[in-house]
This record gives sequence, structure tokens and C-alpha cells, in this order.
Amino acid sequence: MDRTWPFDQQDEEEKFRTPNDLVARREGCEAVVIRIGLHDAQLVLVDGDGAWDRWVYHSESEATGVANSLGVPVHVGEYPEQLRVRINAYQRPSKSYEKGAYPEQGEVGPVIPYPENRPRRLDVPKTEPTQEPPGPT
Repeated sequence: MDRTWPFDQQDEEEKFRTPNDLVARREGCEAVVIRIGLHDAQLVLVDGDGAWDRWVYHSESEATGVANSLGVPVHVGEYPEQLRVRINAYQRPSKSYEKGAYPEQGEVGPVIPYPENRPRRLDVPKTEPTQEPPGPT
């Protein structure tokens, strides 16, 4: 029986398994190394358009070493202002919205609305509130 990882069906050009893949396929890349947690660090690669991807490493020095080996400008500890502006100005291509968020689960079907949000029937006759007889006094 042949088993397939759910993400293997994605387009090859959108898959970046290593930082080297992203730098090889995209132009104008820059690297940012940011500490996360007590010891770990993430390497964020931003291409010339502002699209980004990240990889997590066990130490800041390991992430910095990988970033330096890529041959791109490296920023350690913070995102420079011009890089933040580029990331925030990035517009995702419409093709990326066609895919579900979790491809291994398939498309998300219609959601059953809550009872209070369902449309009310107009053909139901309205009844007048009845007066209750006065109780014993």
C-alpha cells in the first residue's frame, strides 16, 4: 500500500522544505533571526515581495549559522523597519485562497446555523397572549 503525506500534493514551487530552497527559488531574500522561548530561535526568510517562511532551531547561534550560510543579509534580534513595511504590504495571490487551511482534512462543509440565527417562518399565525384567571385571593 502506497502512503502519501497530505502535503505532497501541493505545487512544487510553493513547497520550501529548507531555507536553501526558498533562497534558490525567490529573489531579494533577507534573513531575520529571532529568539523564541528560553533557548530556541526562529529563522525567518523574507523574499523581495514580502512573502516569508520560517524555520525553528534549537539555539540562536545555530539559526544565525544557517542564515549566514545562505549568503543573504542577516538581521539578528529584530526586524528592520523597511523589512516590516515590505512584509505588511505583501498581498497573497488569489490562488493561495483556493486551498483549505488543513489539506489533510479536506474542504470544510457548510456550517449548520445556530437556532437563534435561523430565518423565522412568516406563515406561522401569531397568537394573542391569553389572560390567566386571577388566582385565589
